[in-house]
Amino acid sequence: MRPTIVLLSPRDDHEELVTRLREVGSYRESEFFDRLDRGECRFGVDVSGDVIGEFDEEELSEISGKLGEFRAVLIEYPDMACVRDLLGDVLSGIRGILDTNHGELLDYESVLRRFQLDPSWDWRSSGDEVIPGTNS
Repeated sequence: MRPTIVLLSPRDDHEELVTRLREVGSYRESEFFDRLDRGECRFGVDVSGDVIGEFDEEELSEISGKLGEFRAVLIEYPDMACVRDLLGDVLSGIRGILDTNHGELLDYESVLRRFQLDPSWDWRSSGDEVIPGTNS
């Protein structure tokens, strides 16, 4: 299985995020993961929100405390360069939290700022910029 992230956004921002994902490349719906192709990068996208069932009650409470009612998008990605470019194109101006699936919950703004400051940043080997009060 390829690496995954979860994008957690308030309802209004979630709708905008899903729209952007569907417009940012060649998007094709499928039974399990939708497919998003951007150049040489292929992503799996699940907008069903089913991934929320994998969070424990404490995590859900922390996320709700930051975002209120929220929705989730699961993204399967091939490598950091591809996901960095994708997130740069779809997250700007949207509120939310990125679950790295490596023990961190990071707000979208922090993720974009970090990529600008350090284009080689890889959350899979980093432990900073965690949102205070969250423990993923």
